[in-house]
Amino acid sequence: DKSQGNKLTAVAYDQDDYLEACVEMIVIDELPFTFVEKKGFNRFCTRVCPLFKVPSRRKLVTNFLRMYDAQKKELIKILKAYRVCLTTDTWTSVQNINHMVLTAHFVDVDWKMHKRVINFCVIQNHQGATIGRLIESCLLQWEIERILTITVDNASANKSALEWLISKMNKSEGYKPVLGGKYMHVRCTAHITNLIVGHGLKRLQKSVLAIRNVVKYVRSSPNRLDSFRKAVERVKLPLKGLVCLDVPTRWNSTYLMLEAALKFKKAFVRMEEDEDQLYLGYFKEPEEEYDEEGNLIPSTNKRNRVGPPAKSDWEKAEIFVDLLRVFYDVTLRVSASLHPTVHTTFHDVVTMEKNINSLFFEPEIATGSDTEKVLTDMAANMRSRFLKYYGSFQDLNHLVIIGLVLDARFKLRNYTHSLKEEGLDDFDVQHRTDEIKSLLMALYDEYAPTVDGGRHMRRHPSPTSSSSTITSSRSNPRKGVRGQLLNNWKKVVQESDEAVMVHEVDQYLNAPLEFVDDEEEDFDILCWWKINGPKFPVMAAIARDVLAIQTSTVASESSFSTGGRVIDAFRSSLTPKSVEGLICMQNWLLGDDIAQVVDEEPSIENTEFYEQAEL
Repeated sequence: DKSQGNKLTAVAYDQDDYLEACVEMIVIDELPFTFVEKKGFNRFCTRVCPLFKVPSRRKLVTNFLRMYDAQKKELIKILKAYRVCLTTDTWTSVQNINHMVLTAHFVDVDWKMHKRVINFCVIQNHQGATIGRLIESCLLQWEIERILTITVDNASANKSALEWLISKMNKSEGYKPVLGGKYMHVRCTAHITNLIVGHGLKRLQKSVLAIRNVVKYVRSSPNRLDSFRKAVERVKLPLKGLVCLDVPTRWNSTYLMLEAALKFKKAFVRMEEDEDQLYLGYFKEPEEEYDEEGNLIPSTNKRNRVGPPAKSDWEKAEIFVDLLRVFYDVTLRVSASLHPTVHTTFHDVVTMEKNINSLFFEPEIATGSDTEKVLTDMAANMRSRFLKYYGSFQDLNHLVIIGLVLDARFKLRNYTHSLKEEGLDDFDVQHRTDEIKSLLMALYDEYAPTVDGGRHMRRHPSPTSSSSTITSSRSNPRKGVRGQLLNNWKKVVQESDEAVMVHEVDQYLNAPLEFVDDEEEDFDILCWWKINGPKFPVMAAIARDVLAIQTSTVASESSFSTGGRVIDAFRSSLTPKSVEGLICMQNWLLGDDIAQVVDEEPSIENTEFYEQAEL
C-alpha cells in the first residue's frame, strides 16, 4: 500500500548469513546444538524461509567454533588498545570439574564501560600457584600486557596467586603493571560484606529460625496459606505481595524474608492469639535440618520446631532488618559491572562501619534487656570482622580512594573530611591525605608519557603539596618590547602572591566541586569525564582506567549461572573448548559495541588522500 508509505524491498538470499544467525540464536538462547534437528524448528524454517537449508548438528558446531575463533581474534586486537581490570573466580560443574572464569573490564574511548568474559577454563585445583599460572596462561593467550587490577574473593589461595603473578610480571619485559603492581590486588567487597553479616547473624539464629518457621508454615500447603490469608483480612492488612522463604546459607535472601514477614507481623500474632490448632501444632513437629547448600537432609534431631516468634524475636528482627538494608544496598551497588562503582565504594565502607557502631547502646540509655544484649553481641561480632578486613581504612586498596578523588563531587577534600569525621588527629589526617596525593602524582608520572605524545610530562618534580607557581622569567626570557611587557606582568603577579597552577593534578583538585542536587545514582561520572576530560588529559587517562576497577567478583560469578545452564545433566558431554566458546561468545554477542581507538597521527598516506580528494 503506497499510501501508507510501504514499499517492497528486494533482499538477497545468503545461506552463510542465515547460518551465522542460527548459530547466534543457539548461543544467546542457550539452546542445545541438537535443536536444529528437531521437527518443530525444521517445520518453522520450511514455512518462513523454504530456501534456508537447515544445517546438521555437526555443521552447526563447526560454524560455531569458526565464528568463536574469528570473534576472539577481533577482540584480541581491540583489547590491545586498553588497560584492563580483571575479575576472576572458580566454580565446580555437575561433571565435578573445576572451572575458572576471567573477565576483562575497561572503559572505551567513548567513555562507555564494557565487560568481556575472556576465558572459562578448566583448573585442576584451587592452589595459589595453579590459579596464578592459569591466569598468566590466559593473559599470554589473549596478548594482554596492560593490567591495572585483579579483583578476587578473600580466599588465601587467591592472595598467594596474585603475589606469584605480580612477581612474574615485574620480572617480565612484556607486562606493564602500574607502579610495579603494588595496588593490583583488589578484594571483593561483596564477599567481605557477606562475611561480616554472616558473623552477626549467628547471634540472631534463634529469632531468625522462629520467623523462618512461620514463613515455612504459610508456604507449605494451600490450606495453611488460606488460613494465613484469613488472618491478614481479620487484622485488615493490605494483601500485597506475600512472604518468601529464604535460603539459610544466603543472608541476602534472609534479609528479604525478614523484611516481607515483618509486614505481616500482626497476622502471625493474630493466628497465635486465635489458637489456630493447625498453626500451633506445626511447632510441635521435629525441627528440620539443612546442609551447607541449603538442601533438606534427614534429621536425627528430636527437638520441636522453634517458634512461633515471641515479641522479642520480632523486635530483634526489626532492628536487624534496618541494619541489613544498608548491607543489602551496598552489595547491590558494588555488584554492578556495566557502570563504575569504585568511586562510591569508600563511602559504602564508611556507611557499613557507622551502621555497625549504631548498634552499641550508650551506657546512660541502656536498659539491660535481652534484646539489647543480643544486638550488642551481634554488633561486636560484626565489628571484629570489619576491623579484620578494613581496619581504619588502611587495608582498603588505595586505588579505591583514588576512585573517590576522581569523583568531581568529592575529590581529595572529601577524603580529608571523612578522616576527620572518623576522629583521627590532625597529624594522621594530613599524613593520609598526603599519601593519597603522592599516589595520584605517581600515577600522573606513569601515565603522562603515554598521553598526547608525552607533552604533559612534568619537567620539574613538584613536592607532595604541589603548590605550583609560574616558571621564573629567567628560565623563559622573552625578547622585544612585547616580551618585556609580559615579563613585567609576570613579576607583578608573583609579587602579589598570585600563582598560576601549571600542574594538571593541582588544576583538577582545586577546581570547584561539581554540585549535584539529585540522588547519588543520578550522577554519571563517565559523562562528566567525557565532557571535562579535555581540560585534564592525563587525569582523564587515569580516570578511564581507575573507574573500570571492579570492587566485587559478581561479574565473574554471573558466568557460573550461565555455566550451570550450559553444562547441565543433559549436555555434560560438551568439550571444555565448546563450553568456553558458548559462555564467552554469549557475553560478546550481548555486549555493546566497543568504540575503537582511531590513530589520528598525521601520515603521508592521509595527506595524499585528502590532496587527491580536493582535485
